[in-house]
Amino acid sequence: MAAGRRIFLAYLVYFGAIGAAYPYLPVFYRDLGLSFEEIGILTAIQAGTQLALGPIWGGLVDRFPRVGLTLPAAAAVAAVGGFTLFLATDFESSLAGSMLLFAGLAGIGPTLDARTLETLGPAGRDRYGQVRAFGSLAFVVVALLVGLLLEARGSRSLFWVYLPCLIGTVLVTATIPRRGTTRSVSLLRGAGQILGAPGMLLFFVGFTIVWTSLTAANAFYSIQVVALGGSTALVGITWAFGAIIEVPLMFAFPRLAARFGTGRLLVFGALVFVLRAALAAVAVDPLALVLIAPLEGLGFACVFVGGVTVLAARLPGSVGGTAQGLFSASAGLATIIGSVVGGTVAGAVGISGMFAASGAIALVGAIVVGYAVLGPRARIGPPQPAEPASPASAG
Repeated sequence: MAAGRRIFLAYLVYFGAIGAAYPYLPVFYRDLGLSFEEIGILTAIQAGTQLALGPIWGGLVDRFPRVGLTLPAAAAVAAVGGFTLFLATDFESSLAGSMLLFAGLAGIGPTLDARTLETLGPAGRDRYGQVRAFGSLAFVVVALLVGLLLEARGSRSLFWVYLPCLIGTVLVTATIPRRGTTRSVSLLRGAGQILGAPGMLLFFVGFTIVWTSLTAANAFYSIQVVALGGSTALVGITWAFGAIIEVPLMFAFPRLAARFGTGRLLVFGALVFVLRAALAAVAVDPLALVLIAPLEGLGFACVFVGGVTVLAARLPGSVGGTAQGLFSASAGLATIIGSVVGGTVAGAVGISGMFAASGAIALVGAIVVGYAVLGPRARIGPPQPAEPASPASAG
């Protein structure tokens, strides 16, 4: 099987796993009897592992550019953590399982993206969004099916799909070859090179603010659907309805970026998060949250694919894994802040009030990102040339 087909299959299996768990883990936690504050703390600790380990997993990809074990190893760690979480019965056991699970997940997303960009090569990097679109499609299908499964068998049954998909991710990613076309770069040197590039530090700050808003809202979106009278099946429909719009947008992203510019799409996506949060804050019916859901997919496609594309285009390939790891770490930091603050605010003024606050945060983030990518002095600099391989690349 060609490397491109293996990458395609990896996205299908991995995002099938995400579709089985992401919309429903908050419901699972609530069924265990956890409070809003405990869910917020749990999500923050999960994100802390992403913050700490995302750059390390990504740095391993750059440090050993001819070794292909990093990605399946991360998936194996996640599978073990998922099984531990499946057995959880209280906050303490949920904490142990989720920390191990997210320690592995911290390495799958950024490493898979880096390996995809590596496989596509410089000439094909604009097609990243099209490859990623198949992941969103898998998310939609699995989220819908698992919603029906939970309705019949309870929230713990999500692991009946989640665990096989994680194991499948291990098996598929173990077969993806490395190109080994760049030289070996250490984590610290690579991170310094990235953050020292024109405009990159400000870009990461703005992205973190935007993602803080998104994670605060997403952490309690499923819970609010149920709290307003919706079923777990409706939760699946909500997330599937939101994600389905990502598929055509990601396919069309190269054309949209060529016409409007990646920077403008990034800012537009952040502003869409503002609108989605504001509308969710005034929703009093679960069906309203379903109708609002596509705004999350629209914003996600623009912000996430735009961010990955900016990093791939503006930085040399030798630090591609580290760049995606830092991108993941920024999302992890945002999740820590968003989930803890979101849990506190939701506990104090309710989930609707928390949605309103997240909209205000997204507006601030949109301004910062806009200043970084659209400012009068072009604060995100020109593309940097790729670095050739050397004998050290054998790791």
